[in-house]
Amino acid sequence: MKRFVLLAMVIAIAAVAYAAAGGRLGPDGFLGWLGSGQRLPALRTQELPFRYPAHLWRYGVEGEVVLRIHITAAGAVDSVELEESSGSEELDEIALRGATGLEYHPALKGEEAVSTWALLPVRFKGRSVTTGRESE
Repeated sequence: MKRFVLLAMVIAIAAVAYAAAGGRLGPDGFLGWLGSGQRLPALRTQELPFRYPAHLWRYGVEGEVVLRIHITAAGAVDSVELEESSGSEELDEIALRGATGLEYHPALKGEEAVSTWALLPVRFKGRSVTTGRESE
C-alpha cells in the first residue's frame, strides 16, 4: 500500500510539473519554466536620457520615480506608466519622457527575444540621476 501511495504522489507531482510547463518537456517546457535559458532585459548604454534641471537641484528638489515600462522584443520602450510618484510633478514628467528614449538588450526566453514589462526606479538626488533602488 505504501508503494502505491508513493507512486501516486510521484505521478501527481510529474503531472503538475508537466501542466505548469504548458504541456511540453524539454528546454522550452519544464526546464524553461524552472528558469534556465532566460535573461532579463539590460540597458544598452550607461548614458541616461533624464535631464535633472539645474533649478530643481539648486533648490534641493529630490525624489525617486518608479516607472512601469514595456520593453519590446527589439529592445525599445514603447509604453511608460507612472507606478510611484516622486512627489514632484516636474521630476515625474522628466522621468516619463526620458524613459521612452531608453534602449535595452531584450529579454530572452530560450534563444527567442520576448517583450516584457519591468519596473524602473529613477532617482534624482544631489546633482545626479541614477536608476535602480538604493541599498539600505
